[in-house]
Amino acid sequence: MKAMLALAALATVAAAPRDAPAAASPADAPIRAAEARLVAHLQGDDPLAWVADYTEDAVFQEGTEEPVSGRAALTKLARSLGPLSSVSLEPERTMVQGRLAYVQVRGAYAVGKGARAGPLSRFRGVMIWRRDTDGQWRMLHEMLAPEPGK
Repeated sequence: MKAMLALAALATVAAAPRDAPAAASPADAPIRAAEARLVAHLQGDDPLAWVADYTEDAVFQEGTEEPVSGRAALTKLARSLGPLSSVSLEPERTMVQGRLAYVQVRGAYAVGKGARAGPLSRFRGVMIWRRDTDGQWRMLHEMLAPEPGK
């Protein structure tokens, strides 16, 4: 229940309009490192490596697809995707509170590598990260939607 209240508080604060983007906080640095690790795993040689960047109880949803819940289901998804390339994450807003972090993000990826890479897919979304008991930040919930007009 406490985690849900903290998550609701993060979402409420993050949804508040701002005149200008806030300067990066030192609290954001571990989140940027987790994002960089995720990008490296997504486009690395091991197509399953990125699954470890998600919590055991993670939920992933892209567009109108059904949510994928848990690492076993994420592993199945990873096997079906194949290699990714040109992966980018551009955080637009980050809020860190305790063991949870809320990130509004834009990004892109292509399915395949080199000459076999498909077209670049651009997205925006929300990523909720959780610092696990081992101190590692992992994705708890991720919702992505195609960029309008892309």
